[in-house]
Amino acid sequence: MLGEQQVPFKGGNKAFTYNKAEVGFRWGSWQFGFLKRFDYQLAFSSETAELIYLAENRLPLEVGREYELRIKAKHNYSRGLRLAYKHRFSSRINVGLAASYLQGKAFTDGSIQGSARVTAENNYDFQFDADYFYSRDILFERDVDAPNGNGYSLDLNIGWQPNKYFTAQLEIVDLVGKMFWDNAPFTTVVASSNTKTFDDEGYVRYEPAVSGFGSNKNFTQTLPRKIFVTAKYQWSPSVGLLAELQDYKVARFASTGAEWCYNRTHCFQSLYNTTVKALSLRYQGRGVRIELASDKLDINRARYLAVQLSLNQVF
Repeated sequence: MLGEQQVPFKGGNKAFTYNKAEVGFRWGSWQFGFLKRFDYQLAFSSETAELIYLAENRLPLEVGREYELRIKAKHNYSRGLRLAYKHRFSSRINVGLAASYLQGKAFTDGSIQGSARVTAENNYDFQFDADYFYSRDILFERDVDAPNGNGYSLDLNIGWQPNKYFTAQLEIVDLVGKMFWDNAPFTTVVASSNTKTFDDEGYVRYEPAVSGFGSNKNFTQTLPRKIFVTAKYQWSPSVGLLAELQDYKVARFASTGAEWCYNRTHCFQSLYNTTVKALSLRYQGRGVRIELASDKLDINRARYLAVQLSLNQVF
């Protein structure tokens, strides 16, 4: 978001990514694996995004316009071990629980709040408060040592099949999740536009004047809860109707679609995400699951993109 944008500005007030890679094995009802995960959630005012877009691309500003500056960031990169157990209570319901031990590698957690006022087509004044913890200071580039972090996550999975036609599943990732960062760097400052220069094109450039302090202390980071709900109605032996809900806390997506299977092990799914108008295509075969979803044919211009690859080999 803070880099130079090459595509037309279309608004928005959130950005996020949720990535997980896991390799492991299953024995009966137990599953054990090694995992890496990278989460990033960014919530901001639409006015903040608009001003950054205009300024980074050196586009004319509306004189006298006032902007609300508001950014809230939560980032976590970690790796660790995951142990899961699934129990089938009856032919209709099963429940799975998973616990992960995590070693933190990088993080950001904090917010910016302030305002800006345009004084000329190529110039604006601003002031904001920044209060954030981090492993690397991307805002003011303070030289720090990355802290050590350890934590845990608990996941819940419930499957329900009341009859032979209908199935539903609820998965809650990070039902409870915490990271404990030892002696984590943090910065609390007030920044203003008192110091400014102009580039060769006459557009304002800033080295913000700041007052405040930076130090270190222990910090507990809460991992954002993620909820996934899927449902399928078996229309015929080879055709099913699908509905899904994905809740990432900063954004929620609803999808509907259909499934076609030409035998017991090879199925194709197509879903339409009604929230962001994106198409999802999936293939599920013996031991493999592939998914690609996007709201644009050109993925370099996509505002929504999802990729999934899952391999399962029985020994």
